[in-house]
This record gives sequence, structure tokens and C-alpha cells, in this order.
Amino acid sequence: MLTQRRVFQTTLAVLFVCCAALGSQEQKQTPKAGPNLGQPAGPAFGQGCPLTEEIIADEGLSHKYGGAYQKTLSPQKLFSCVSVSVMVVQSLDAKGSVIAFGSGVVIGSDHVITNRHVIEQGVSFRVAHGGKEWPAKVIRVDPDHDLAELSVPVLPANAAPVVTRDSSTLGVGEKVYAIGAPEGLELTISEGLISGLRDFGKGKVIQTSAAISPGSSGGGLFDAQGRLIGITTFYLKEGQSLNFALPAEWTVTLEHKTTGTATATSKHSPKFQALLWREIGDAAANSGKYGVASNAYKEAISVMPNDYVAWAGLATAYVGLRDFKKAISAFHETLRLRPNGLTWLLLSMAYHDAGEYGKGVQAAQQAVRLKPDFPNAWQVLGSGYLRLEQYDKAVNAEQEALRLKPDDGDAWQDLGEAYLQLKQFNKAVSVEQQAVQLRPDSARAWQLLGVAYFLLRQYEKSISALRKAVQLDPKDPQLWYGLGLILWADSQKSEVIKVYKKLKTLDPKLAEEFFQQAVLP
Repeated sequence: MLTQRRVFQTTLAVLFVCCAALGSQEQKQTPKAGPNLGQPAGPAFGQGCPLTEEIIADEGLSHKYGGAYQKTLSPQKLFSCVSVSVMVVQSLDAKGSVIAFGSGVVIGSDHVITNRHVIEQGVSFRVAHGGKEWPAKVIRVDPDHDLAELSVPVLPANAAPVVTRDSSTLGVGEKVYAIGAPEGLELTISEGLISGLRDFGKGKVIQTSAAISPGSSGGGLFDAQGRLIGITTFYLKEGQSLNFALPAEWTVTLEHKTTGTATATSKHSPKFQALLWREIGDAAANSGKYGVASNAYKEAISVMPNDYVAWAGLATAYVGLRDFKKAISAFHETLRLRPNGLTWLLLSMAYHDAGEYGKGVQAAQQAVRLKPDFPNAWQVLGSGYLRLEQYDKAVNAEQEALRLKPDDGDAWQDLGEAYLQLKQFNKAVSVEQQAVQLRPDSARAWQLLGVAYFLLRQYEKSISALRKAVQLDPKDPQLWYGLGLILWADSQKSEVIKVYKKLKTLDPKLAEEFFQQAVLP
């Protein structure tokens, strides 16, 4: 029959690629750092860097503004070149005392970008670098993206605007470097990888394995060629640290906002808060903490009731909790907000798990209607027909699944079972042979092959297949029961007694039934 969990896990990974999370208060913790994204937003790479010419000569870099660099920089040379453009940002109270700090990146001749939450409680502001400080003024705030732009008219000449790279060009697994000032101290560099890219608005929020501390928020995440790919940001919520970089192209969007359109104390938008809670939910679900995940998705929904991604996450968390009734309800809400074939498929599987096979078939029919080339949907539809004992329809659905995906072991397995029920035993053997070739670890496929051989009176092959099944799943009493009956039919009395003894340890009630049928006679 259908191995729904395997298909579910595969399709869930696709669905969750659009989820992410950001936003919250800065809190002190072990220094961490993270990645960022962007587009060219300044003069030539390395302008103002004392090692620029040496780097270009040694590394074979293009000196053209915004050009493609031919080789990567060593971490040492990258830090030497771009650290002059990363600042400490200080937020001051009415008495002039520092109440918060973070990092910032120079994006224009007198402009610095940082996180909004770094400056949200401040009355006045300044930036610092190399032991020197300069007054700064907040000129633009984007609470939706947790960004703020500062004007610093007296920045030193060597604080060159960075060159940026757009998030659409990034890939998971790329090496990145986070540069910031943890705890407001001297600049540090941390190395990591892009571990995820989450769609959000017109950009991709970057998850990173690079460490980001509270003081490093607002710093830069750079690619191996020294281009800014994001503004690093750190959040601590529900006991989980979330290391992200906001795509560098958002800094360009912020520059186009009218000065003074927001205040430093603007609160996060509901969309931004929901993104944060979804990320908490994703992290919890990925570690099997479905209760924590469901609570996080509920929080996301409380601030954004029409967030279909949060509803989908909540549904899958309920599946993990085996609360199929609530899962079905949440999937229906997801479909109300965003009808799509994948969610219909997941709903179908939830119905199957709940034993509502008729409704499961109807949901799978919707999935193939919306996405006729979706092999998993056809396979799940065929499995539903099997449950409803509509074997001809099951054959048609599984054949369509195999036309679309010839190596689908689950579809071969279900097709073989349908042929068994239709008493087409030779076809069942041929099909289940394909199933065990593709899914050699499937005890169910070996069991079905053994049953098909038995019905053709090929007892030796049948016993061999059933022994393989119990080897793969030795704790399943039904497999032992089936093996014992075939051994009995083949008059292997001593082997029948061995099966009976095994059954007594697994299921005494079933063992007694087996004794009456196969041992006592």
C-alpha cells in the first residue's frame, strides 16, 4: 500500500521553501554572524581599501564597477578590503548614554545602513570605526524589512560604499563571510555557508551558518569576492537564535523611500512578525517538536490571519502530532487562501491517515485536476482507490503515475496489489518484481510478491520473498503469519512451529489463531 509519509516529507520540503522568519529584540548572546544579498550600489570594488591594487594583482579580480570577479579572496584579504566600510552603530538616550549598539554598512558617500531594531529606542545616534566616532541622523526606516538608513556627513574618505549582489543570483551552499562588531567591540569576521534562501516580497532572505551576535546585527554578509549580499540580523525568540541576512537589494529600495516616512520607533509590520513566527515553526517541525511548531504557526496566524504558508505549516504540524482532524481543517483553510495541487495532495494524505478514504480520493482528484503532470498525486489517488476496492481505477491511476515517473517504487507496489485483487497474478508478479528492484527495503513489496507467487503455486519463490519481508520488518506479526501459512501449505511442519513460537512473542492472540489453522491440523 501507499507509503504516505515518504511522499509527505518530500512534498513538505517543497512547500516550506517559501517560509522564513525574522524580527524581534536584540539580546546579548555568544557572538554570531550571517549572510546578505544585493546589487551594485557604489563605486568600484575596494575603493578606499589600501590593499586594492595588491588584491587585484594577486587574485586576478576585475576592477570594473559591478563586474564579475574571476577569483575568490582569501578571508584575510577580504576583511582588509571591506572592513573599512563596516561601522559600529550606537543608539543613545536623552542623556547621551549608549543604550544599544549594532553594526552598519556604508552604502553611499555619507549613508550607512543598519537594522531598524538597533536604533528603535534611541534619541540620538552615532557611528564609530577605529576608535573614532561621528554623529548620525536617522533619515529612513523600513519596519517591514527591519532596515534603517543613517546620514553621516563626516565619514572618512576611505569608508567606501560597498558593491552589492542581488539575492536572485545566490545559491544554497555558497561560502559567505559576516563582518560586524560583536558586543560593540572591534570588527570580527566569521565564515559560514548559505544554508537557506527564503522568498519574502521581492527578495530572498538568507539563512546562514555563519555566527551572528546581537552587536553584529546590521553588519555585512559578503560573498567570496567581497560583494555585499545582505545585512546581517540576529533574533532570539522562544529560546531559538535566528541568523539571517536581509537581501542587499532592499538597501536600494530603502534609498528610494521619502525621507522621514517612518520613525525610529516604528513597530514591526504584521507580515514581518509572521515571518519570524513561521521560521520558529519551521525549525521546531524540522527537529520533530510538532507541539512547539503548532504554537509558533498559530502565533503567525494571529498577526496575519490570511498567511497561507502559516496555515500550511500548522496543518503539517498537526499531522506530526497525528491530530488529523485539525490537520484537515488547517489544510482546507490553506486551500481557501491559495488553491494548489500540492496542498490538495497533502489533504488527501491526511484524509487517508484519518481513514476517510472517500474524501481522500476526492482531494487527490482535485490535485490531479490542478496539476495533471504531478506523479505523486496520481500515486496517492491510486492508493485511495485501492482502499475503496475500486481496483480498475487504481490500475489506471497508478499506470498514469508510472507514465510520469517510471521509477516510482510506491506506484509499482500499488499497481501490483491492484492486479492481485483483480486475480491477474502473472501481472502482479511482474509488477512487484519492479517494485522490489526499486524499493528493495520495502517489506510490503516483498510481501505482495510472495503472495503473488503463492497464488501461482510457486511456493519456493513465495517463501523466499516472505522471508525477505520478515527480515526487513521482523516485528510485524502479520508478515510472520503469512509466511507461516505458506510454509504450512508447502508441508514444512518444523518451520511452521518456528513461526508459531515467534508469533507468541509478537502477538499471542494472533499466534493462537495461527495454531488453530496451521499447527493443530
